[in-house]
Amino acid sequence: MADPQASSSTLSSSSFPDFNSKVQTAALNATRSAAGLPADIQFHRSIDPDLAEDLDAFSSRVLSLTNNILSLVATADPSSSRRKGKAKLQTQDDVVDDFHSLVVDCMDQMLERTDICLDEFLGRTKAPLVAINYDAPGLRKTAKKNPTQRGQLDAAVQHASNLAKPQLAFKHAVNNSDEPWHPVLSHKFNAQVPLGHVYRDSDAETLMNHPYRYEIMHIPYPARMFVAAEPIQPTPLESTSATWVSTPDALDSMLDELREALEIAIDLEHNNYRSYAGIVCLMQISTRKQDWIVDTLALRAELATGALNEVLTDPKIIKVLHGAESDIIWLQQDFNLYIVNLFDTFHASKLLEFPRHGLANLLEMYCDFVPDKRYQLADWRIRPLPEDMLQYARSDTHFLLFIYDNLRNALLDRAVSRAQSKSRSPSPARHSPPSTTPPEQALIRQALSRSEETALRTYEKETYDFELGAGSGGWDTLARKWNKGGLVAAAETPLGSETLQRAVYRCVHAWRDEIARAEDESTRYVLPNHYLFQLAERPPADMAALLQMFRPVPPVVRRRAKELFEAIRACLQDYVSKKAEKSAPAPPAVEKDAEMQVDEVVVAVAPVTAAVGNLWSRAPETSTLAGKSALFGSSLPSKAPAMALAASTSSLFGAKDSAPHQLTSRFQEVVARIHRALVIVPSMPVVDSGAGEGAESTPQNAGEPAHGMQVEVPYVPAAQRATKQIVEVVDDSIVVVGQARQKKRKRAKTDTGADGDGDATTADSATASLRKTPKKEKRDEGEEVEAFDFGAVPNILDDVPNDEDNRVKRKKKQKQVKDKAFYGDFPAPPKAHSELKGGNQSHTFK
Repeated sequence: MADPQASSSTLSSSSFPDFNSKVQTAALNATRSAAGLPADIQFHRSIDPDLAEDLDAFSSRVLSLTNNILSLVATADPSSSRRKGKAKLQTQDDVVDDFHSLVVDCMDQMLERTDICLDEFLGRTKAPLVAINYDAPGLRKTAKKNPTQRGQLDAAVQHASNLAKPQLAFKHAVNNSDEPWHPVLSHKFNAQVPLGHVYRDSDAETLMNHPYRYEIMHIPYPARMFVAAEPIQPTPLESTSATWVSTPDALDSMLDELREALEIAIDLEHNNYRSYAGIVCLMQISTRKQDWIVDTLALRAELATGALNEVLTDPKIIKVLHGAESDIIWLQQDFNLYIVNLFDTFHASKLLEFPRHGLANLLEMYCDFVPDKRYQLADWRIRPLPEDMLQYARSDTHFLLFIYDNLRNALLDRAVSRAQSKSRSPSPARHSPPSTTPPEQALIRQALSRSEETALRTYEKETYDFELGAGSGGWDTLARKWNKGGLVAAAETPLGSETLQRAVYRCVHAWRDEIARAEDESTRYVLPNHYLFQLAERPPADMAALLQMFRPVPPVVRRRAKELFEAIRACLQDYVSKKAEKSAPAPPAVEKDAEMQVDEVVVAVAPVTAAVGNLWSRAPETSTLAGKSALFGSSLPSKAPAMALAASTSSLFGAKDSAPHQLTSRFQEVVARIHRALVIVPSMPVVDSGAGEGAESTPQNAGEPAHGMQVEVPYVPAAQRATKQIVEVVDDSIVVVGQARQKKRKRAKTDTGADGDGDATTADSATASLRKTPKKEKRDEGEEVEAFDFGAVPNILDDVPNDEDNRVKRKKKQKQVKDKAFYGDFPAPPKAHSELKGGNQSHTFK
């Protein structure tokens, strides 16, 4: 292989192909030679010193070349994947361990970068279909300056608690009553029908309370809305500033410039936490050249005259809003402003089937701008506004016209592609009446139609419904939202009356709504919802218990705690009184001598006269029959003197004449019904046998057992048993059984032992004679047989331990253990005896 330094000095574009072929040839020869080396190269090194020297020299050269390549790669790409702290390969272990990670990966990256550079040089790399100009004004630079900040918003910015209420400075006080709201317009700008014109919908007979309904339904849209055009880039956000409008002169100057605009973008910021119905705090308006931020708190009276309707209702000016459903209502509620020719970008994104439809997503998609959405929850009543809040409010409308241009072009392009696909489709389409709308305008017409429906929304003041709790602020709606099934309007008890918890809940909810209207505060500020449910579940007993439920105590509740407690106490008293009226029935219409016939026994309904005592105790019985109840007391009295079934008390229900706080009339009625349902059956009368006064009266057939039943023999203890005299029976065929077991005699050991003739001792002779005696022997005819006394035999029920039996059992157990022993005193046989001595010992296979 040629010297790399000499080759690099003479290398040129004309000589590169020759050099490249030589390099590949040298690499191929080196690889072939390396594959031909024997596997036992270490053995050959040990016996041939010259070979070992040549191998070491070649290995050093390869390592040096590899380290030079790695250093060049590291110089060209400082972010290479080479491991930190390892400058080069030094030993064989480094090659084995790090060859792939250091050499192979670095070479792959270097070759890939080479391919990219060659493609760029030869013009093979094409530009992307959608090119993003990062140097365009208002794009990448503003995105870097306005990153999405994480964390919570500052409490002073989110809720300015010490801020004076701006409603106090309004020229016209806020009306929070239940009176219906009607639009008030002194002049109707851009009218096609007069102001007093009554417009009826063609599909309905109801009157439409919208002064610009006819103009919205018959709007002539400008032709430029249906033609695709190049989107106009917005001015840089950081190089321009918004105009603050807080005086009537500044408002007039803004109106003069808005009259000349072709498209305007509008957005609102409101606050609904420190006002009952909410108030609009800011209005942002942007054109292609300038942004305005209107202080609607300072110009509330001027805007309420409807002067801005001259621009907002002009059909030639396109008004672009995003999610305008709530903004349309806010404009009508506070300023009597209406919008004609609305384009809602939210509906356009829905028709284009975007994955997300928020304004922040559209800003990020088209403008590469990420707003700080934490300021959505900010208190926009703060004056003067911080710079960050001003930038956020301005960004909502500054890029909105640019987004409108892109959405309009996308709707037109999508409609054209759909029309072409339908025309190329081979499937026959259904016959439909021809439409006058061109196919390329179909989607944008749908977006405008949906925007018209949004613009036709009207503001209606909500009234409070105490009975049903309907409406967005009703108690039934709130209970359903919080999943409180026992507090909703449909939760009726079986008796048809509401529970105590729901009565308190309705009372406190109505009190909260009344106080919020009077002080022009939101209901959540007066009393948070979770406290409302806590008061309903655990009504306080006193003022201390009421204040102890709040952590911390809301400001309005701290000032009006007495009123809240009085309202809850009045609700409880009213609930108790209504409950008593409903539970108190009319006097029971029971006849004085109401009687029942039960099996020809006349039983009268007697009053319960005993007080409630022990539940299971029985009152003194006065009945001669067995008609009584252990649970409900004795049976009721009877008119018949011989069959007196009445009891003076009831152990479970007490006396009928008890105090009213113990037994209510409803309870007494239930007790009477239970006693009336009792069926009392007299017991079998005692039959007199006529034997006289001293004779015992026994029932008939008392000694005869019932048919099919065993006769029970009473158990008599052994100490009380009487031995019966046994009649002597003479019969030589009787076998005597049951005698006590005789003890075995032990053989006496003597020194004499047995003699030579085989004669045994006296004891041995007696034992042998006993063993030779048969079990059944023939007795003489005149021999007496001893009678067996069954009373002396132990009974199984006596449970008396027998020493002789225990001794015999122990001996049997010891003998069994000894028999199991196989080898001496070991409990198991040795291993040699337990092994199998032949196959198929279990005879499993036959």
